[in-house]
Amino acid sequence: MKLNIIKEEEGYVEVEFGGESHTLLNLLQTSLLEDPAVEMAGYTRPHPLMDRSRLFIRFKGKKANVKEILKKAADNAEAKLKEFDEGLNQSISNLKK
Repeated sequence: MKLNIIKEEEGYVEVEFGGESHTLLNLLQTSLLEDPAVEMAGYTRPHPLMDRSRLFIRFKGKKANVKEILKKAADNAEAKLKEFDEGLNQSISNLKK
């Protein structure tokens, strides 16, 4: 995954992701929106044939630690995926019985 901060201003950042699809960006956006420090989060994929997407984040405070908030959102997304995986595996085990 390629990650570049395209634009960074007080309370706002744009991050470009290379090689990632809607799956990751949607999950990351959802996790960001659960953070009380985040006012708005969204993403765009300019064209289906382009291998990049942009994530837009507006923070409630002017001084936000972008890296820390992104890491927290990624950790939150990972925890949700683990929970889903465990639930799915449990359901499959119950079906086999």
